[in-house]
Parts: sequence; structure tokens; C-alpha cells
Amino acid sequence: MTKKENPEKRSGSKKLIIVIVIVVGLTLPFHYVPSHLQVFPKNSLTFSHTFVSESDIDKLVEQYNNASFFEKLAIEKDPFFRKLTEKGIIHEVDKY
Repeated sequence: MTKKENPEKRSGSKKLIIVIVIVVGLTLPFHYVPSHLQVFPKNSLTFSHTFVSESDIDKLVEQYNNASFFEKLAIEKDPFFRKLTEKGIIHEVDKY
């Protein structure tokens, strides 16, 4: 004898998979910055920096401020850093 699988269980698991695919499809291509109420597209589809908190921004600014000249040039080429500066989330402050 074999055990029959309940069709309701099968349809429930299909619905769950569809919901997961939709959620991933909606979140993966965007950066979400809740503290600035902004959403903008990523350069590539990754899970990296999907939800950007204020502490993430502070760490990036601190890393930039403590970097040497050449490290600063490398950070400025980072696509995530560029997006944040383009959107005005990170900006340079004049010391004068």
C-alpha cells in the first residue's frame, strides 16, 4: 500500500513557494533605506545591502573618513557608495 498525499497540502506548499518567489523578486533588485524613506535599484541582483540601516551608513562613512587617500579612491568606486552619494544619503561636508 502507498500513502496518498493530501491535495490541499500540495496546493498549500505551491502557494508558499509562489509567495517566496514574489517576495524575493520584489526585494532583490532594490536597496531599501527606511531611515530616508528611499528605494532605488541595485546595479546587480544580490542580497547584499538590500535593507540599509542608519548604522550601515554610519559604518561606511566612518570607514571612508578613516581611510587613506588610495583607500578613499577605492571606496568611491564601490557601486553601493556611489548610489548612496547619488541619492544624497552620503554627501561631502566642507570643513571651512
